[in-house]
Amino acid sequence: MNDRSALPAWQPKFSDWVEAAKPFMAKGKAKEAFGIYPWFSGKGDPFARLSKPASETRFGLITTGGYSIEGEQEPFSPFPSFDATPPRINTIPLDVDRTKLRIDHAGYDHRFAEEDINCNLPLDRLLEMQEAGEIGSIAPDTQVVMGLQPNVTPLIEALIPELVARFKSDSVEAALLVPS
Repeated sequence: MNDRSALPAWQPKFSDWVEAAKPFMAKGKAKEAFGIYPWFSGKGDPFARLSKPASETRFGLITTGGYSIEGEQEPFSPFPSFDATPPRINTIPLDVDRTKLRIDHAGYDHRFAEEDINCNLPLDRLLEMQEAGEIGSIAPDTQVVMGLQPNVTPLIEALIPELVARFKSDSVEAALLVPS
């Protein structure tokens, strides 16, 4: 999937939106600002069939939940970035002490994730599936990004290639994206 070819047509729409959204954002009216957001349409198909059974496949996990490890990782900024700075990626190991995880993302209601972290960081469920033989294995680290990223240019040009490189180095064959 190569969505870079769709960026030149989308970027002017995004720039116009940033200017139109500023007054809404200044008044704390994010809902109104994002109500006029120019959604990006890619050219490819984001889904692919597995080439072998899930029980033989190594999976990697990405969440947009904005998690960081208290005392070990810098918190994510709770506000969206409108510039072209590539979003930071946090790495959460499978064996992380769950009590040290902090949600920095201000763009969603944390109640469900605080009640059961597996709703957007399903480490326990994936480990259960691995133990049951339903999936082959899981990469040792979860890749965590901040979900509220209105500028897709740095996502396509920097973030996605970095995630792909990380997954390749961990021999990941299929990625699970858990949006928040």
